[in-house]
Amino acid sequence: MLPALGLRALAMAAMLTAAGAGARAATLYVGGEGGHATIRDALAAAEPGDRIVVRAGEYRERLVIDKPVRLIGEGRPHIRGDGIDDVVLILADDVEFVGFRVSGSGVRMMHSDAGVKVAGKRVRVAENELYDNLFGIYLDRSVEAVIERNRIRGRADIEVGRRGAGIHFYDAHHNVVRFNRIWEVRDGVYFDHSDHNRVEDNEFSNLRYGVHYMYCGPNSFSRNVFRDSMAGVVVMYTDGVVFTDNQIINNRAGFNACGLLFKDCLNSVAERNVIVNNVRGIFLDNSDRNRFFHNLVAQNDVAVVLHANSLENSFGGNDFIDNLAVLHTVGRADADWTPGGLGNYYSDYTGYDLDGDGVGDVEYRLQDAFEYLAGNRPLLRLFLNSAAADALAFAEKNFPLIRGSDERDTAPRMSPVSGVKMIAAAGQAEAAETRALPAAGWLLVFGLSTLLAWRLRA
Repeated sequence: MLPALGLRALAMAAMLTAAGAGARAATLYVGGEGGHATIRDALAAAEPGDRIVVRAGEYRERLVIDKPVRLIGEGRPHIRGDGIDDVVLILADDVEFVGFRVSGSGVRMMHSDAGVKVAGKRVRVAENELYDNLFGIYLDRSVEAVIERNRIRGRADIEVGRRGAGIHFYDAHHNVVRFNRIWEVRDGVYFDHSDHNRVEDNEFSNLRYGVHYMYCGPNSFSRNVFRDSMAGVVVMYTDGVVFTDNQIINNRAGFNACGLLFKDCLNSVAERNVIVNNVRGIFLDNSDRNRFFHNLVAQNDVAVVLHANSLENSFGGNDFIDNLAVLHTVGRADADWTPGGLGNYYSDYTGYDLDGDGVGDVEYRLQDAFEYLAGNRPLLRLFLNSAAADALAFAEKNFPLIRGSDERDTAPRMSPVSGVKMIAAAGQAEAAETRALPAAGWLLVFGLSTLLAWRLRA
């Protein structure tokens, strides 16, 4: 063991070394008087830890950053690629890339061509504008990166299925994505075998999916806005995702659009989210032991679609308000609608509360005959909220012909309980108009529905 004096000497030497490294850090300039002509020249001349300030202008070059430097844009300089490969490739750890416009990546999906590709650790990519790229930002096995305050727009000239993601994670862990605005890409953020990442305070719109998880472990996202897409959030083959305080609204781009979709998803938690004005609010297929608590689920065509292969899911303390249907089941599904005695609020509940404890004395049946049929035959959703659907539900209640699911809330709340406020979803009036059938068609609808019910019974 070294004597105390030797330990102090070693500590002093380490401090002096660190101080010397800090003292050697220099600032290099690109563009303008006295600056390097290209960013690549400045990168070649820089030492680890140096700061490179790039002045306003257009720089037609592709960059490879292979040393820890801070690359700072002054006046939003534009790095324009040549349509081949990545525009900016960050290989080193501890790099900052801040304040640029980046465009012109390649379009090779197999090579994941990107505006900015990150393969280093502890990289910060912030305050950039990325457009005209296949992928916006691609994290390739990156760890502890921070992606914040960027604006990422996809290529509207490419069909949506052939675009890349705004931010793509591949085997990338413990990263943070926050305060970004992403639109017109394929998926806002795509996670592939990536765990322990946080997605916070972002806005996603006009996409296929806002966030898309595939084969992931625990991740979390909070306070994001997902709107005007085919789906707000899609979680597939994933375990342990936590969703809190998000707004999932106006996702109607297609007949099967939805707000929050789980496919082969386990042990996830959704709390205090606003899920408003989607074709389907929550969708569960082969997904078990997921929990939905204190969410506002309102003005959707169908609040919840539940497949029979989805087991041990629970819904408690949620507000279901003004949905055309609360539940569609595919097969005879089973979920817990009163976990721990905590029921939900339903705006169409007609029961009473004689003892005044805030809990209805009559249980709430979540699904009538027509809703059961529509869950198994999606085209019948065209007749949701119609006179024919009401007539079939009334007839089934009094003269049962069709045995559907037996989903019941035994402790329905008399007033909203989630604590989440309604978010005004733009375009609700237009959506309502498109869902309404002309009055002249009700007789035909009634006849078709009655005939279908009779054939099913026979």
